[in-house]
Amino acid sequence: MKSMIKLLVIVLILSGCTPVLKQPQLPKEEIETEREKQIEIALNTQIERQIRLYKTGLPLLKGAVNFYQKKPFLSSGIVVHSSKNYKKEDLPILTKKYRIEDFPTILYVHPDFGAYSAGLKVNDRIIEINKRKVKNEEDISKIMNEIGEKEEKVEFVIDRNGEILSFNVPLTKICPFSFVLYSDPQIGDSINAFTDGKTIYVTPGLLRFIQSDTELAFVLSHEIAHAILEHVQKTLGNRILGTIVDIAIIVATGVNTQGVFGNLASLVFSKEFEKEADYLGTYIAAVSGYDVSDAPNFWRKMAAEYPGSTKDVFLATHPSSPERYILIEKTVKEIKEKIEKGLPLKVELKK
Repeated sequence: MKSMIKLLVIVLILSGCTPVLKQPQLPKEEIETEREKQIEIALNTQIERQIRLYKTGLPLLKGAVNFYQKKPFLSSGIVVHSSKNYKKEDLPILTKKYRIEDFPTILYVHPDFGAYSAGLKVNDRIIEINKRKVKNEEDISKIMNEIGEKEEKVEFVIDRNGEILSFNVPLTKICPFSFVLYSDPQIGDSINAFTDGKTIYVTPGLLRFIQSDTELAFVLSHEIAHAILEHVQKTLGNRILGTIVDIAIIVATGVNTQGVFGNLASLVFSKEFEKEADYLGTYIAAVSGYDVSDAPNFWRKMAAEYPGSTKDVFLATHPSSPERYILIEKTVKEIKEKIEKGLPLKVELKK
């Protein structure tokens, strides 16, 4: 009974707080039309952000090949997509702007690479590469990977609005890494970028935070440096060694270490890995034609988003922000001195 009385009191209180303004009626049809417009904007924005990653990133992969010790990838400078890259329900909206089919079509052509100068265009459907049929993106990767390093051009046969055309496309050596816009509800709107050693992942939050393509280049070149230096593989190797210690202790003593040695081992050299990526990443940006003068201030601005990083915390995986700022500042000075003296922008290994 008391509960019913309390509920009645709440209802009476709330009934006195109802909206009082007379407003226009909202027809369901107009609401649905507006919902579709917003979905269209969101989908196109996502694609535009993915394109921005390649627009900025491809020249960096080209510049970074100077520091890459393995077999490079031969690139024509295009980004392709197909219907399998998208949700089925989104295709009717996306196909208003892009040609999206079961077969690969061109999403983006970088103006500084061979495909652009040869005449390939957005929405061209790729039929053949070097006389070999193309059915999916995997076919393209396989064909391009099998092309000899000395090859300077490759033949593309494309369908452009029903017209079959052939192009001899110049090739450029780049590092074999890719870029992905990483949209995951679990990380929310975080300002972050990372790599698994093959792919560079960038969050939408980072792209909103970054004000220019030069700033984006600083972030991408840092992650490319991680990939070139194989820091992910080295960290995994250290973790495995630590895990072996965990297992040995369990076998010998019966004490479960809860993986503490594996976790500790994975942090070994983590700060040094970050310093290496800052150092080499600055060189990659410079070699790729970006002005690195403002790189220290950019990372200082990043630190403002993570004020805790100004303190050198024990076992932190990144160097403190003051430490990082000074290192990058000295690296920029080193690069400028080399440019002034006409010296090549190379990095040296420890003796």
